[in-house]
Amino acid sequence: MDIESVKQHTFVCCPFDLLVNKHLPRLLKEHINPEIGLNCEILDRFQQPKFKKIANILKKEDLICTIHAPYSDLSLGAIDRKVRRISVERIKKSLDLASLFEARSVVCHTGFDHRHYFNLEDLWIKNAIESMTILLEYASPLNIPLMLENVYELDTGIHKEIFSGIKSPFLGFCLDFGHQNVFSKTSLDRWLKDLGDRLGQLHLHDNMGVHDDHLAIGEGVLDFDSLFSWLYAQGKTPILTLEPHEEEAIIPTLEGLGGLLSTYPIIPDYGPGKK
Repeated sequence: MDIESVKQHTFVCCPFDLLVNKHLPRLLKEHINPEIGLNCEILDRFQQPKFKKIANILKKEDLICTIHAPYSDLSLGAIDRKVRRISVERIKKSLDLASLFEARSVVCHTGFDHRHYFNLEDLWIKNAIESMTILLEYASPLNIPLMLENVYELDTGIHKEIFSGIKSPFLGFCLDFGHQNVFSKTSLDRWLKDLGDRLGQLHLHDNMGVHDDHLAIGEGVLDFDSLFSWLYAQGKTPILTLEPHEEEAIIPTLEGLGGLLSTYPIIPDYGPGKK
């Protein structure tokens, strides 16, 4: 698949402050759909008129987006209720902005790290289910799905417990293939077997198997053919988000994904305005 066609069906990560201060002209010129990254500083620094202005520019150019909620210092199942409260508040604000941007999804991290919660896992899961229930009640009227991403989870257990504890069409799984390869002790096959039925989004980037490098597709060791052959065989069409962290890696990543989509033609439908 050629790059221009790939652009129509994918999102490329870009923090909101960099979008405003640097990358917006390129996104508009090259017609790239952004995954707009938010953090606590962005939420506190920028006011509603600025977000609305950028949202209107994207809509005028027939660009769509997804939102990545803040994650640093946040934990949906934190033992400290004040940490849980601010975690929920930050993601609620992200949902408000997602509604403004008419985003296709909001991605959030669990905040779970086995090094911190290894002896408190059951309590953490209970708290996380309560937090997610509040967030999904908030997301439902906005008609925006929340995608729960994997980061430091060693296996599928945390996500399985949350999904089994919450039955909502607005809760999906965002598989970050790079994170699974670096941080997880569980195979890709197991992640897909256990959570494939909830798969709603992919974060795609490469690495060398040691660090979370966020390289262009094809520049590391990840077996993208295994992932995409499974998607094709299962008829899955998740939201596709590209997450290279270097600007010069955007085109190689689009090219790498184009090759995969030529072999495994899974084409997501993101709704009005997109083919």
